[in-house]
Amino acid sequence: MHRPPEPRGEQTRLIEPSPWIVTEPDTDPLTDTPVGVVHPAKRGGRVLETPPAAGRLTISRRTIRVTNVSRLIGTIQIRFTDIIGVGRSRRTINGTTVETLAVRHLDPPATVYTTEFSVWDDREHDLFTQFLRRYYRKQRRKIADVDLSAAQLELLVTLYSAVGDIDIESILRKSAADITELFGPLREAGLISGGGIGSMLTGRGYMLVTERIDDDRL
Repeated sequence: MHRPPEPRGEQTRLIEPSPWIVTEPDTDPLTDTPVGVVHPAKRGGRVLETPPAAGRLTISRRTIRVTNVSRLIGTIQIRFTDIIGVGRSRRTINGTTVETLAVRHLDPPATVYTTEFSVWDDREHDLFTQFLRRYYRKQRRKIADVDLSAAQLELLVTLYSAVGDIDIESILRKSAADITELFGPLREAGLISGGGIGSMLTGRGYMLVTERIDDDRL
C-alpha cells in the first residue's frame, strides 16, 4: 500500500526509514517514526471533526508518544495501561485512503477517547499494529483470569459510573473499613489505581467492567 504525503501542506512525505529492531515481545519497537495522527478522532461514541496531523511516533516505557505535532495539539501521550480497545479502520488523508489503527483509551479519570494512527512506512505500520494488538490480547487474557466477588464487582461498577466526586460509602452502604479492604485486591490485579475515594479504573478495570456488564445483559 502506498501511503500519502504527511497531512501538512508545507511538508513532503517523510520517506526516511525509522530504526526498529524487535528482539523480544516487550522491546520498544518504534522510535521517532513518521506518523499521521487524528487526536482525538472520537470522544466516547461521538465522531469529532479533528483534522489529521503529522508527527513522530515513539513507543517507550509502555507509553505511546507522538511529538512534533501542531502547536494546537502538542505532544500526545497514551499509557498502555489506559488502552481499552485496538481496531483497524481507514481514513482519507490528502485524497488517499490509508489503513489506520484506532486506539481507544481512557483519559483519567473516566473520559474515553479514540485516537487514530497511520504510520507512513508499511512495515512499521504493521509492526505498530501487531505490537498493540499483542498487548491488548494479553490484557484480555488477564481479565479472563480475574475472579471477583459480588462486592468487588459492585465497587468497580460504581467507579465506572462515577461522575465527579462520589460518596462510595453511601452508594455501597458499606463502612470505610469494608471498602478499604476491597481496594487492595483490585489494585493488586491492576484494575484500579490510587486508593480510597481517589481511586479510578485502569484500562484493564474499564475493560473488565464493560465485559461483565455485557455478559449480564445476554
